[in-house]
Amino acid sequence: MIVLIQENRSVDNLFHVLPGVDTVNYGLNSHNQQVPLTPTSLASSYDPHHTHLAFVTEYNGGQMNGFDHEAADCSSGCSSAPANVYTYVQASDIANYLQLASGFAFADHVLQPNQGPSYPAHFYLVAGQSGQPMAAAENASNTQGGCDAPDGTTLSYVDLNDPFPGLPETTKPGACVDFPTIFDELDAAKVTWRYYSPYQDTLWNAPNGIKHLYESPEFKTNVVYPEGTILTDIANGTLPGVSYVVPFKAYSDHPQIAGTNGPNWVATVTNAVAASPYWKSTVVFVLWDDWGGWYDHYVPHPPSGYPSDPYEFGMRVPLIAVSPYVRQRGLIDHTQRAATSVLGFIETVFRVPALTYVDAGGDNLMGLFDFNAASALTYTKLDTHGFVPYHMPSAPRLRPRGR
Repeated sequence: MIVLIQENRSVDNLFHVLPGVDTVNYGLNSHNQQVPLTPTSLASSYDPHHTHLAFVTEYNGGQMNGFDHEAADCSSGCSSAPANVYTYVQASDIANYLQLASGFAFADHVLQPNQGPSYPAHFYLVAGQSGQPMAAAENASNTQGGCDAPDGTTLSYVDLNDPFPGLPETTKPGACVDFPTIFDELDAAKVTWRYYSPYQDTLWNAPNGIKHLYESPEFKTNVVYPEGTILTDIANGTLPGVSYVVPFKAYSDHPQIAGTNGPNWVATVTNAVAASPYWKSTVVFVLWDDWGGWYDHYVPHPPSGYPSDPYEFGMRVPLIAVSPYVRQRGLIDHTQRAATSVLGFIETVFRVPALTYVDAGGDNLMGLFDFNAASALTYTKLDTHGFVPYHMPSAPRLRPRGR
């Protein structure tokens, strides 16, 4: 299976135009006035704040009306405060996402498993946690992050034993954490895996921030640079049992630092899988690591089977499942779950133990599939409009500017 991780989009922001998805045409501001959602480009000149505090501000005690207080990091042509997060991405910019979702399956009630930005979000996607009882809540103070972060780098935590909102945060030196991961479970089961990343030093590289992985011999063999290497591995027939793929910043959908090639990058990978012998035995999950500060109307709360928690379960993030065994073409699944359900899927398929209560108590995404179907779904090659990934093995590596 392949987990393609994109960046910083809510369901209302990215898939407002997909028929059948639970979206709205307006949001509420802090005065409980209706604010119409307006169309915009996937390429944004501003990056809404999406820290743990930003979640608390927008959530506003469950009223979901604090979004007009959100500020942003800005480049030219925008104002830093307040940011207009009451927007949705125009259909023309996400044509390949829409075709994948309508051709296979889309889950629209998937909660981000933490209430904050990318660094802890990526930990949850491979480990079901960002620390217990002290959970990493923010990005590292240095945008490099990881166990090799420069001296003076700090990381902020919330105490999971404290009531919501878990503020004030506790700041500690360093950006290196440690806990069991799905990769440890796969190793024990002798299942091959790789983590394809654009760089070692980025907030989006979870193994680089987890001490025992960073220090293991496997870090040099299974954490692979650049991320475009997955296309070579598909072509060469050397794809592992489980692949995680983190995007090059320009293909990430991340506001301010990405353009409109995220859908073309994802389509390039799914096109390659579909044209290979892997198609009949591979599931590709496309998901977004956090909501990016964008408006979403759905009130997050722990899904059925989870204990109540003061920090976990944030805004909705999109999830697309691409496989010939999706149980219905164009399926829109409304089951409430967390994005850590991808861990439940891996654990179910490869018969490995759950890591934490987050993946043990949650949905495993099996309801999206019928692996005993009499006929498999076919794949129509997507038009990537001449897109050629820059970040291939032969290309020079640039330094990161992760968020």
